[in-house]
Amino acid sequence: MSVKIHDLFARKAGTSLAEFSTYWTGTHAPIAQRFKQIQHYVQCHRIQERPLVESFAPTWPDGCAETWYVDADALAEMVASPRFSELMTDETQFMNLDRPRSLLASHARLVDNNGFDASARGVKLLVFVARRSDLDETAFMAAWARDDDATLGQTLGASQHIVCTPAAAGILIQTDKAADDTGANARPYDAVRELWWPSLAHFEQARTQHPGAWTALLRLDAIDAAHSMTLLSQERVIIA
Repeated sequence: MSVKIHDLFARKAGTSLAEFSTYWTGTHAPIAQRFKQIQHYVQCHRIQERPLVESFAPTWPDGCAETWYVDADALAEMVASPRFSELMTDETQFMNLDRPRSLLASHARLVDNNGFDASARGVKLLVFVARRSDLDETAFMAAWARDDDATLGQTLGASQHIVCTPAAAGILIQTDKAADDTGANARPYDAVRELWWPSLAHFEQARTQHPGAWTALLRLDAIDAAHSMTLLSQERVIIA
């Protein structure tokens, strides 16, 4: 099973969201495209800053890069490449590298694909969740990824629904920590849920008309809401 990486980061101070997005796609992405180890690459550009869930942590990233690799060895091979430093150097041009940065390794599983149009991807919601401290990994996954996932997503009108779980036991977050946390208070994300809607209006309508399904899918009984976060975004496919 391939390994998927979620790389979360904020934009450089003094850079507008539009400038950040333009540079990321137009200048930085072509550098990443040169690495043969990357099987698939999409960019998720933040479109809304306001919290979607009152009890969740603020949305701090301006973007999330998602890349897929055959396995962890392929990722390590890319990082060891002499050209990898070029990619890292270019990050200083548009990213705020002083902020904590989360890099997550996971396996992605398709829950449902009910009318998803790859040519008109609409809006994408990523929900990064931290498990409750009293739940071990097995108990958390049983409570968070349930048999009714597909039904709840369909009730909300999601066109596609994916869950991402740790690529290795106990290891989802690879570096750093959740933003605005320091030291012993830092908490990693334990899983990611991804949902797509045809448009922002469809997403907002789903939450308004089906609040019960929305709350149920958040799995508030299984997560540490204060250390969980949403990122509402638009996708740009760089490597299909």
